[in-house]
Amino acid sequence: MPTATNYYMLVASLPRMPRTFEVEQVPISRLRLQQRLEMLNEEDTTTVQQMQEFLLWDRQHPDRTDTEVLQEYEQLMQRVRNVLARKIIVYRMDVRTITCGLRRRRLGMDPPSGVGQWVQAIRENWEHPDFRLARQHPWIPLVRGYMEAHQPLQTERQLLLAIWNQWTRLADRYYFSFETILLYLARWEIVDRWTRLNESLGRQHFESLLTEALGEHARFPQ
Repeated sequence: MPTATNYYMLVASLPRMPRTFEVEQVPISRLRLQQRLEMLNEEDTTTVQQMQEFLLWDRQHPDRTDTEVLQEYEQLMQRVRNVLARKIIVYRMDVRTITCGLRRRRLGMDPPSGVGQWVQAIRENWEHPDFRLARQHPWIPLVRGYMEAHQPLQTERQLLLAIWNQWTRLADRYYFSFETILLYLARWEIVDRWTRLNESLGRQHFESLLTEALGEHARFPQ
């Protein structure tokens, strides 16, 4: 039997998650967060690692083929046993598949093969603006509008907001449990993603200002 984890102590050791992900920095550094997670038992640690690996994978290499995504997803779901961790992964993949569908349609491509419960609905409603999924996913019209307006930052913000709101609603159901920790990590990842995006955009903007002011030889040091 795995040793018990004092979830109350672990949750109490974590800084309060902000009400919004649009902040200047994460509430706790990655290093300190990982140190706190050392309180978990072996079984919980395995689940956390699986979920964190998925969240990292999901934000990298968006150019993966549908086949590669499907293979990764199926292999992961065979390993993950925790019910909430599976829900988190499934929802992220649903958002990914729907977003992929919106982008492919704008480019005049065929529907994605994708993964998740909405693949068939997307194929059957390919010509409908929101794939007839706006009732289940109210964020779709907003994301589609930002895509059509060529506003990538607002597109990304709206996608993160949809995911953030989902995690926040789920977090309200749990108190001082392992599920509380999983949802804390899921939201931390969103904050980290947004702050890194802002840093990147700020750097690009500063580089463009330098170039305009000083000419092509001006470059922000690496």
